[in-house]
Amino acid sequence: MVANTSAKRPAARKQAARKAETTRVEILTAAAHLFAEKGYSDCNLRELAERVGMKAGSFYYHFRSKQEILDELVVASVDMVLNAVSNAIHDLGPDATYVDRLVAAMRAHLLPYIQSEDAHAAALMRVWEHTPPAMRHRMRAKRREYAQVWYELVEEGIREGVIRDDDPRMLVAFMLGSMGRVQEWFNPRYMDMETVCDYVIRMLLAGALMPEHRLEPA
Repeated sequence: MVANTSAKRPAARKQAARKAETTRVEILTAAAHLFAEKGYSDCNLRELAERVGMKAGSFYYHFRSKQEILDELVVASVDMVLNAVSNAIHDLGPDATYVDRLVAAMRAHLLPYIQSEDAHAAALMRVWEHTPPAMRHRMRAKRREYAQVWYELVEEGIREGVIRDDDPRMLVAFMLGSMGRVQEWFNPRYMDMETVCDYVIRMLLAGALMPEHRLEPA
């Protein structure tokens, strides 16, 4: 009896596709850690292939270049934080105060940088730091998509009289820039994530909020 090979082909193709996707995720995860450790410019594809246990030639089946990997990582990092911030605001519900929503958004932005239980998230958030200027310029549309969430949040606070009537562009740039540097000084050996989040949020909002809306000391 001749085996029905045509019936097996779709299943084999699905299995191959799943394996390829798994390998692709492994490569991206390894690249995020390698770029965070050494910087984008000091890494090469051969080193990355060795880290995931594959031959350098096989690497090009999944990615055409190191630049393509970095592009995907930048998009993944922005999407990760965008989803975290959006979900944090949504989960509070429509009756939450503006300050509560702002604090939740800031906390959701901060945590990926410092959460020790998710090393991949922390590595992803460091990718941007090692991105060459020319590549940052190419990815500016993706960054603007995320910044727009904060512009709308800050402008809402200004309209409600909760945030100082400053230039939203400067305020958003200052807030995101300040929060993005927390991983440079956060030390899990003697710092607690929640305490650090609370500290950073209170320090930033002490200047941004109108006096009558400032948070009480912890």
